[in-house]
Amino acid sequence: MVQISALIAMNRNESLAHDMLEVGNAHFQVAAYPQRVLFWTADARGGCEVVSSNWTEYTGQSLEGSYGSGWLDVVHSDDRARVMEVIHEAIEVQRGFYLHYRIYRADGSARRVLHDAAVRTLPSGQFNGLLGTLTDESDTEAGEQTLQHSAKQVFDFLEGVGFATIAIDPQGRIVHINRLMAAQVGQPAERLIGSDWIGQYVSAEDRPQVADFFGGDALLSALPQEFEYLVDTENGPRLFRWHLTLMRDPAGVPASIVMMGSDITQWRRMGDQLRLTAQMFDSSNEAMVITDYQNNIISINQAFTTLTGYDREDVIGKNPRVLQSGKNDAAFYQAMWKCLLEKGYWRGDIWDRRKDGTFYPKFLSITVIRDDAGEISNFSAVFYDVSERKEIEAQLESLAHYDSLTGLPNRMLLHDRLEQAIATAERLRQHFALLFIDLDGFKPVNDTYGHAFGDEVLKTVGQRLNLVIRGMDTAARLGGDEFVVILTDICNRANAERVAEKILSELSAPYEIAGESLSLSSSIGISIYPSDEMAAQDLLRTADEAMYQAKHDGKRRVIFYGGFT
Repeated sequence: MVQISALIAMNRNESLAHDMLEVGNAHFQVAAYPQRVLFWTADARGGCEVVSSNWTEYTGQSLEGSYGSGWLDVVHSDDRARVMEVIHEAIEVQRGFYLHYRIYRADGSARRVLHDAAVRTLPSGQFNGLLGTLTDESDTEAGEQTLQHSAKQVFDFLEGVGFATIAIDPQGRIVHINRLMAAQVGQPAERLIGSDWIGQYVSAEDRPQVADFFGGDALLSALPQEFEYLVDTENGPRLFRWHLTLMRDPAGVPASIVMMGSDITQWRRMGDQLRLTAQMFDSSNEAMVITDYQNNIISINQAFTTLTGYDREDVIGKNPRVLQSGKNDAAFYQAMWKCLLEKGYWRGDIWDRRKDGTFYPKFLSITVIRDDAGEISNFSAVFYDVSERKEIEAQLESLAHYDSLTGLPNRMLLHDRLEQAIATAERLRQHFALLFIDLDGFKPVNDTYGHAFGDEVLKTVGQRLNLVIRGMDTAARLGGDEFVVILTDICNRANAERVAEKILSELSAPYEIAGESLSLSSSIGISIYPSDEMAAQDLLRTADEAMYQAKHDGKRRVIFYGGFT
């Protein structure tokens, strides 16, 4: 028993929080940070998502090369296993960490860094990965100047992350507060520096526990962690969830506690409302509506209002067509009513519109209610939102029929398109060509540059194929570096050969990826329907044979099946 509209609102808040985080991540890319501090984020599985723009200058590794597990390549080989173990443990227990280890610089030297990582979560509390800094601590002679330099980098970064941020020293005095949090408090940031954060801005009801928390001897060793408390703002007390992490000076001495937080007041109120609603309602959470025999609404339940946004006063006495989205045509409703009157029920998916104008798919079950005389007295309908199911179905459809790397049709969809092409060609007495394309020398590319680089090459191949062919044609990926193109409604072999030669030219153009430039050729075998074979599998086989003949004859060429037999 939940309010669907409230859940939708929470999902939107989740999405907003994630978008805010991505805005913060974007600042890593555009800010030109000095070399001593590198910024780094990881997703919920531990894969690197973003590094700061000074990463390449410091390590010599490209930004693209750092993503996923690529950044571990710059970790000293003797320290790599320990770093991986600590990160995996942090992901498993969903805690931050401090870790000293060595990384390779662009000049090949190894430098000692302090990796300080904190947990990222969405407002709902869901774990969303790690956020942290790598600070070069090999040279500690700079002392306080280095601390101030690094701290300024961190504070400059925190100005743009989209979250409220505060840093306090060990005595609880504010040493930094970003503009977003200062606006919440209602004072200029400069005026807040040096203020007693806990004594002046933490709400009185939470102040004792917050003071105990920050005053505890074990706090510094327990960071990073999360903490929630009320803050006195211009708009009254607001509940914030804070991510606390420790900033140390080059000698490792605690310098300040940095808090990055979000206002979760509305979220918490919504959660309380949901719990109350769950206690109040012990009936179905499916929306229900009852109409009279003329199909005028006479009763609705709370779930109806929750899902549609319409209150009782909005719909009583009206026809349910007020919910129609316009996405289903007149023929759809005619078929629905025909089934309903003949069978006494109708069930199926339908698109409706909420009061706020947004569209949503729902599963609808309508039943005819008859009186003792057998005459229709009422109609009852039960429905619920199936947006999530539709999304899952769309994802499954995509996974089942499209290649996850290139987005091209996969082998299964190719066979369907091929059967359609055969049927159309038979009916209209047309010809079509099937081109079997294989990249020349792709394996050495993978071996030399790595699979991630190879994947980018394959993506580019898919894009170039789509640029060459017409909208009525199909480009598909069978797997590996094998691709197939169906050219429908061709007049003669020359048409197919002209397109094939254009494909050869496009695929031989240089590939500019991750700072590298390389050229590849391809070999193409062609079968013509109905000249060569009549069945889909035979067309693929003969085109494949022609492609291998093209490779045998020297590669980077087009061979028609039958042209070498």
